[in-house]
Amino acid sequence: MEKILEQYFVQNNELVITNIGTLYLTKKPASWIEDTLHAPELIILFTTATKKPSTQFYNYLAESLNISNEQAKIQYEQFLHSIFETKDKTLTIGNLGSIEKMGEEYTWKSNFTSKQYYKDITISPVNTIDEIEKINFIQWTRIAIILFIIAIAAILFKYL
Repeated sequence: MEKILEQYFVQNNELVITNIGTLYLTKKPASWIEDTLHAPELIILFTTATKKPSTQFYNYLAESLNISNEQAKIQYEQFLHSIFETKDKTLTIGNLGSIEKMGEEYTWKSNFTSKQYYKDITISPVNTIDEIEKINFIQWTRIAIILFIIAIAAILFKYL
């Protein structure tokens, strides 16, 4: 069940945990500040505002488990009850992090840091004071004339 929850979160950027809270993936876009391009940030936030999962979630869960939507809802609630009431009171969601129950409070411990994947880029200004060396190129008209002469010579060689 934990792998299914992780997959759903990765695909939808949100996971509602019934009567406990909601996980969100928030995105802060990259920004220019002076000469530095600051990397985008991805953060997983946990809110304790309780709400019910969507029918889309139950459809996904039912399809993953090959059961009906009603059975998926029952199994999901039983799974959460067994995790937080009888076991070690920690729900691990893949490598992303875990939700722990301490007393009556739930806390999110994130293992995900986007700083591993994105780095800030500092760009230094380019000095244009240095002289650029002039490079002599063969003009295209000269190349065209040379190719024309070679083509004429090949035609004459074939017919003579």
